Amino acid sequence: MKKILLPILLWSSFSFSQTGLWIDAGITKKWNKNQTSGIGIGNRQNLGLGFDRLFIDGKHQVQLLDGLQIEAAYRLALNEKGDQLVIAGDRFSQRYQLGFKFSILDAFDFGSKRLSLSWASTQQWGLRIGQRTSSIWRNKISLGYDVKDFPLSPIMSVEHFYQWNANVIYTPTEVLITGASVQWRYFIGAEIELPKKQSVKVQVGLRQRTSGNQPLLRLSYSKDF
Repeated sequence: MKKILLPILLWSSFSFSQTGLWIDAGITKKWNKNQTSGIGIGNRQNLGLGFDRLFIDGKHQVQLLDGLQIEAAYRLALNEKGDQLVIAGDRFSQRYQLGFKFSILDAFDFGSKRLSLSWASTQQWGLRIGQRTSSIWRNKISLGYDVKDFPLSPIMSVEHFYQWNANVIYTPTEVLITGASVQWRYFIGAEIELPKKQSVKVQVGLRQRTSGNQPLLRLSYSKDF
């Protein structure tokens, strides 16, 4: 519980200029009962500093069983150079993901249908010119509640990032590769239901990394077809 609550309480201790502003929008198409695809675009800024990254991504989900989905995703991103948007080959990066999402209450048909509790586990590979391929295992717990006859639904999440190749040590006889926890992310906020299968999520959060902590503001728009 401390891992969840303490970072949120520490929000006020950070300078506003450190805050990251994340804005993204996406559309989702449900092809049939078991398959869904989505595309999205996003922008990240560091308030007071400027541009961080711009990205487009796509994903496809397949439901295997009640409460269990597998997902494949791809992202192409343009990353900052001195907090400036510079279009150059070494500023582009690619990200591939493969994982699953387990909706715990749905799988066991337990609890209120308005309450959602899920665990997402994803293996991620990142490629960028001039850098070694990163290999990260992400695990995320999400909790939400759909309030009856009210357009605002509270949501929260906790996510852990473990990098398999965080440390690379070269010895005279071999190369030693070890993993480490590289990041935690915490978000709390609300999802606002809009007409015509649209919604907006407004969240505040905190990102903890070895380089320091950063408060976050996140705005997300989605449209379902």
